[in-house]
Amino acid sequence: MITLRAMMHSPIKNYGGIPGLTSWLIGTPGEKGLVRLLECSRDHQEPITPHSHRFHFHCQVLTGRVRNIVWVKGDRGDLFQESTLTYKGQPGQYERIAGEKARWEMRTSVYEADHQYAMRAEEVHSIFFERGTAVLFFEGPNARETSIILEPVVDGIALPTFDVKPWAFKRGSEA
Repeated sequence: MITLRAMMHSPIKNYGGIPGLTSWLIGTPGEKGLVRLLECSRDHQEPITPHSHRFHFHCQVLTGRVRNIVWVKGDRGDLFQESTLTYKGQPGQYERIAGEKARWEMRTSVYEADHQYAMRAEEVHSIFFERGTAVLFFEGPNARETSIILEPVVDGIALPTFDVKPWAFKRGSEA
């Protein structure tokens, strides 16, 4: 970890709207992707809206534990509205277009220190971090222009669970 700590810079606090999760850049980002170190200072309890990414990624859990929930379309799942997000150049800034409603099922996996996992850009997930968790996050180059989110549908109405809180995505001195 000494080498990683020496390479860390540009922290973003409460990354992804997760209280206590800090994203550090490792080295210099380039057109081929980037590397982040994600560190969580508290047991993450707050639900994260299921979402995809614009890029494929690979994670190495260094310490602690994550619970990754992969969502797949299925007849036995709950009803969700899919919305498309277009990234507007800064973490937490998106343009959103509501889409179709479909049933989605959860598949949960737990990863501990020395475990690895990867996801393709089109896969949808939500995640929980335990206090003391550190994950090396290898973010590939963009594979898609957009990502999607899933919001629950109850009594025919999509409930807007996705929002970017004012305390999320705070850069170093803003936090």
